[in-house]
Amino acid sequence: MVGGVVGSTALGGANSVGAGTGGAPSGVIPPGDPGPTALRRLTNDEYRTTVQDLLGLAAPPADPLLPDTRSLGYSNFSSALTVSAVIGSQYATIATRLAGEAAISTLAPCASPAAESDCANTFIDAFGKQVHRQPLSAKEQGAYRALYDLIRTTDTYEAGIRAVLEAMLQSPALLYRMEYGTGAAARTLSPYEVASELSYLFSGSKPDTELMQAADTNALITPVQIEAQARRLLALPRAQATVGKFLEQWFLVSDMSGLLKDVNLFPAFASTEKSAMEASTDRFVASVMWEGDGTVKTLLSAPFAFVNSSLAPVYGIPDPGMGETFVKTDVSSMGRAGMLTLPSLLALQAKEDESAPVKRGKFVRTRMLCQTLPPPPPNVKIDPPAPDPNLTTRERFAAHSASPACSGCHSMMDPIGFGLEAYDAIGTYRTVENGRPVDSNGELTGTDVDGKFTGGVELATRLSTSAMVRKCAAIQAARYTYGRQEIETDTQLAATLDAQLGASGMDVREVLVAITQSASFTTRTFVP
Repeated sequence: MVGGVVGSTALGGANSVGAGTGGAPSGVIPPGDPGPTALRRLTNDEYRTTVQDLLGLAAPPADPLLPDTRSLGYSNFSSALTVSAVIGSQYATIATRLAGEAAISTLAPCASPAAESDCANTFIDAFGKQVHRQPLSAKEQGAYRALYDLIRTTDTYEAGIRAVLEAMLQSPALLYRMEYGTGAAARTLSPYEVASELSYLFSGSKPDTELMQAADTNALITPVQIEAQARRLLALPRAQATVGKFLEQWFLVSDMSGLLKDVNLFPAFASTEKSAMEASTDRFVASVMWEGDGTVKTLLSAPFAFVNSSLAPVYGIPDPGMGETFVKTDVSSMGRAGMLTLPSLLALQAKEDESAPVKRGKFVRTRMLCQTLPPPPPNVKIDPPAPDPNLTTRERFAAHSASPACSGCHSMMDPIGFGLEAYDAIGTYRTVENGRPVDSNGELTGTDVDGKFTGGVELATRLSTSAMVRKCAAIQAARYTYGRQEIETDTQLAATLDAQLGASGMDVREVLVAITQSASFTTRTFVP
């Protein structure tokens, strides 16, 4: 298709987009270059969940896999997800183990030895379709059948099926999301390729039975058909984890496992506070997305957080007395508002022993406003100011950024980061540092919400009303959907979505559904 219409179907429930107002306004998604054909390797999470679903396992396989390489904060960029010799060997090891442990009587039942040939064909066709996420070609059928016949000449039916299963579980057709499409310059994705795109976007796994049936019957062709499946998938429980993963990668809070802090300054961080921060973040995101209105505005301005006994000292509030159980708590009077002031985000955007105004300012510029910062001049020595027990962090960095060689870049970052100086290296609210009062006055420039502000709440509130932030949210969603850096078409789409959804705060769920209506979702540009 050349363009599509953003549907106005509500997600359901009192907090849905358009509930009681007739839905989000519809409008034509602008056509344009849909982006190049890509060969997208499954992420580790996608691979594990896909294998779990294929084999009906109680849990995803936990075998070691080389960590995914991240690009622009995301783990699913096609350019970064190569198959090295190490991970190739790991796939082979997992396939061998799973094939050896599989219940063949369930996967490929056969009533009698006389029917073994037909049973093998049935397994190859049916299970192979699930693995390849489309019907097998005659060549693929023949290759799997030849492997079965080779093993069966000297071994049992079960051994032959296990050999085929082992081959399937490390097949490129499983490990990669194919986007061949048909056509010349503009290649239209097949219904099966669209089914995979929908499924991995909303459920992080292979297409379910209903999606495959839709592909079988060419019912993934029109925007209306695709939207209906997108909304169905979005309503399933698994979508909560998948959409949450997008948001946490956007805000760079998806993995705190390697985060270290000075144990002398923050003795409880490694033992209890870090894990509590991670779980609290998950709970906050889930609350906004599935119990609230799901908007960017609420993500940035919500007056509540989820606090347990471990996090109470970080928030500076009395222990709620609930142990490790999280309590939804109004933190609006405690210098907190939304994602930007969550301890997890602040701790990640800090150093081991102190806050990091430059890092935090850069975060706002690049993650919230999608602005690109120039690299430092090649002849500039990057040498952060040394700790000084008689100065605040701001005082030390203010002198550093005043340097003519540094001020060009730092003037874009430091004034924002200084506004977050009321939070220390683990995000604890403070008014004093090194015996001196903390100055959390900041300033936004080069945005549509320019001006001076004081503290994280005022910064978050201002950003929550920014059209630039809303457009950035749509660009981040496009990055996650397509596993690549945005192209001009994505920027055009972001502007259209802000016009349609901005007045109601920009529902992230509606942004994802709208992306499925764009030309980029069903077509690709052929790159020879």
